[in-house]
Amino acid sequence: MEKEIESQVRAANAAIDSELLRNSEIRNGEFVRYYGKKSEVVIPDSVATISEGAFRNNHKVTRVILGKNVSVIQPNAFRGCNSLRSITLPSGLRQIGDDAFRDCSALASVILPRSVISVGAGAFRNCTSLTLAVLSNIEHLGAFAFYHCVSLEEITLPDSLSAIHRSTFFGCAALRELTLPQALQTVGRYAFFGCSSLTELRLPDGVTYIGNGAFGDCRSLGAFCVPPRVRFIGDYGFSGCEALERIEIPKGVTSIGFDAFCACRSLKEITLPVALTRVGPGAFLGCSSLTSLTLPPSVREIGKRAFAFCTALEQAEISEQLAAIEDEAFLSCFSLKSISLPDSVVRIGDRAFHNCVALASLRLSPHLEMIEEWAFADCESLTELSLPTELRQIGGHAFANCRALATVIMPNHRVSTGNSLFAGCESLQILVVPNSHRIFRYLLDRWEVPMSTQTVLHGELHLSLLYAEMTADGTTKERRNELLKEIQRNLAKTGHRRTRKK
Repeated sequence: MEKEIESQVRAANAAIDSELLRNSEIRNGEFVRYYGKKSEVVIPDSVATISEGAFRNNHKVTRVILGKNVSVIQPNAFRGCNSLRSITLPSGLRQIGDDAFRDCSALASVILPRSVISVGAGAFRNCTSLTLAVLSNIEHLGAFAFYHCVSLEEITLPDSLSAIHRSTFFGCAALRELTLPQALQTVGRYAFFGCSSLTELRLPDGVTYIGNGAFGDCRSLGAFCVPPRVRFIGDYGFSGCEALERIEIPKGVTSIGFDAFCACRSLKEITLPVALTRVGPGAFLGCSSLTSLTLPPSVREIGKRAFAFCTALEQAEISEQLAAIEDEAFLSCFSLKSISLPDSVVRIGDRAFHNCVALASLRLSPHLEMIEEWAFADCESLTELSLPTELRQIGGHAFANCRALATVIMPNHRVSTGNSLFAGCESLQILVVPNSHRIFRYLLDRWEVPMSTQTVLHGELHLSLLYAEMTADGTTKERRNELLKEIQRNLAKTGHRRTRKK
């Protein structure tokens, strides 16, 4: 085959094809433009450079043989040659420019000679028939170089490569395995996004940076080990990796980005690093196999929807430094049975625990100041609730449709409240309200408290406890006398009991 190619080149050098002379522009060793309609073109040895756009959008050419002295293919040289199936590159070629073979949708394989040291951005972008690429000695591989090469099954990267830039292999859906060079230090944004056939990929320990979305939508990736020098997991880093069962995150990682593990449906457990301070919005959204969660003490922030729809999550240990449970943080965690919020939490966001149907035990922070709308709505297993004394605001529908809720103790002071707090709480038997309520009946209607609910003032609750202690068998006479005096004092303060008329 090589002898055949050499003979063709020699023949071209001896007498340049008259058609090529008529339909091309060659100037000072530069092949400027080809206007012909031949399917096979042989570039003579007198040419050193293929100029920018020389064959751009030529739909006739199927095969090109470059002369032995061609050292540079400039940007867009063969862009849009959608019939080009074969390109023969000379051993002295040094550089392939940006988008040089972009949209060459019929190109089946490319083997770069060892002389090539640079491949530009988007060089083989959208080469949808490309199945094999061998990059022997390159030092630079540009961003988007093999973007959307959907048929690419095999690629060889040189040991000299230190960076894989943005979207280099984006959408290479047929790529099954890849050996990365040991010199690699950087994996850019969306570098392997959509490589849905990639089952395994090992990054060398020297990697220090993994960009946003680098491995997103790698649906067949079963396990992954983040290199020890990486300090954050970027946005969309592993989103959509639905086969990912295990991931090792190094101790030094301080941040997990937006939707980092979103829809990782097979992820059953994860050990979060001790240095972690931030879990971004949607970080574990839809991790429907995750059963337990421990946030290390260093975590100060979990974003909106961080663990929403983790439908198998049964227990969660919350960091002691967390100031807020953000909106929809645990939305529809159907299996979550109990939660204990640390004393640091002062706010619970909109729908934070909405539809946690198995939640039966809830411990709120004593310093909690705000519960926002629908925060605990549809928590159908919750039976009792004691709201902390520092609470200042409760949003509308905060406890709506908590069908098993039987007892609620409000703080003994005025709290700003929204509408329909207890709508659908059909089992609510006792509601303890502040002594100071002056528009009591109006509030009960606005909260949609069931007509059968017994409302009790805080003072009356205290009286009930005093009565219970006074009548207990073990209470001494002296203690009964003390309790009787305290009961009389409280009766004087409480006044007549207010009842709700139907």
